[in-house]
Amino acid sequence: MIKFFRKIRQQLLSENKFSKYLVYAIGEIVLVVLGILIALNINNRNEVSKLKQKELVLLAEMKQNLKQDLNTLDGIIRADKERIRSNEIVKLSLETKTAFNDSLKYHFGNTFGNWELTENTAAWENLKSIGLDLISNDSLRSSLSHLYSTRYPYLENTERNADDRIQWDRLYPQILKHINIDKMWVSGTPNNYEELMQDREFLEVIKMNIFMRKFMHSLYNDIRNDVSILIEHVDSHIQYLKK
Repeated sequence: MIKFFRKIRQQLLSENKFSKYLVYAIGEIVLVVLGILIALNINNRNEVSKLKQKELVLLAEMKQNLKQDLNTLDGIIRADKERIRSNEIVKLSLETKTAFNDSLKYHFGNTFGNWELTENTAAWENLKSIGLDLISNDSLRSSLSHLYSTRYPYLENTERNADDRIQWDRLYPQILKHINIDKMWVSGTPNNYEELMQDREFLEVIKMNIFMRKFMHSLYNDIRNDVSILIEHVDSHIQYLKK
């Protein structure tokens, strides 16, 4: 093909048809430029397609991680609600001087304990190593960053620096002092229920624990809502990319 074009140029020059040669040369340049642009366009499309596939794979992993977190949060929320109920029943029985009965054993055994969400961050860490710009939806990228960089760290900090301290520094010593735990979260019996009803410190710690449990319950619910909405957002973007 190159020889063919060269022969045409030489023929035009030998016949002194310079104007035609100039037009032909310009046309040849245009063809070359068009060929380069077409090749670049094809290459760009291929790169865009590869990035889209990589984004889809990562989003599928992210969706799975978030679903696992959602299931864990649902379990924590259910258990925390039950622990709040047990603490409130123990508080009421002490305040009203209710006679001890076997039904109270479950609640005395279920006053202590908290949770720590171990979030699934594999997809998030993978995204950070690749680059956040892989997520082509600005709103989704911002929501993911907010959850993993702000919301989850705040929850972890509250669990360790507030909830843990009340559980282990304030409540647990009182449990050891006053309650014989037959089976953790199943049954507990006061060593001396009559004395316990007069123990103001134990009652105040139970009140503090109720406050903390309700605060954590609200926090877990808020983050659960964030995760649930984010799953829908991820799924919507996945469907958009597949179109």
